[in-house]
Amino acid sequence: MSRNTQHLMLFCTAVVLFVTACLYGQQNVKILSAALNDRVQTTTGMEGRLTTTLHTTNPYQYSGAEVLHTVRQMTGTGIPVVVDGTSYVIDPLVSKTATIPVQLDANYRPEFIRNETGELLKIVFWKEASVN
Repeated sequence: MSRNTQHLMLFCTAVVLFVTACLYGQQNVKILSAALNDRVQTTTGMEGRLTTTLHTTNPYQYSGAEVLHTVRQMTGTGIPVVVDGTSYVIDPLVSKTATIPVQLDANYRPEFIRNETGELLKIVFWKEASVN
C-alpha cells in the first residue's frame, strides 16, 4: 500500500470519527434540552409560593383565599392538602359545587411535609388565632 493511500485512509477514519462524535453530541444536546423544557413546564405548573418552600425557615402566613387557591391548584397532583386537620381533594370536574370551609379573611400558617429527598408529601394549613 502506498504512503498516499495510508494517509487517505487515516484521514477518512478521522473524518468518520469526527462526524460520529458530532452526532453523539447533538443527540445529547437534544436529550438535555428536552429535560430542561420538561423541568421548566413542571416549575411553571407549580406557580405561586409552593416551589420556594424547601429552604424556608420562617413560613409565611397565607390568607384564606390563598389556602383555597392552593387546594384547588393541588388537585390532581397526588399531594394532599390538609386544612385544620381535615384533608381536602376537590376535583372541579366531578363536583362543581364542592366547598371548603375556609374563612377568606383569616390567616393560616402553612407546614410543608417533605421526605428525606425534599419531595413535597403534604401541605398542612393551621388557622391562626386572630388578634383584634
